[in-house]
Amino acid sequence: MMYAVELKSVGNIDHRENPNAPLPGVPDQMMVCTSIEDCQQCVEEYIEEYDIGAGNWAGGNVYEYLGKLIGYISYNGRFWPKEGK
Repeated sequence: MMYAVELKSVGNIDHRENPNAPLPGVPDQMMVCTSIEDCQQCVEEYIEEYDIGAGNWAGGNVYEYLGKLIGYISYNGRFWPKEGK
């Protein structure tokens, strides 16, 4: 099975950043993965590479390869299946 995970950031209003826009220099990405564990690894690497805090994390949606949302990965790396999947 193939999956795609959404990687994105937003500004943190607590730090006077725009909560409606990505952090400067941090690209939004969609990564194709072969497992949920690979998706979790991509999230971890993205957060580490761009030094994203919990208040800046806006990604994590996980899709089956054909586009059906099946859950999301939170800032701490946990996968949360979509209810009623």
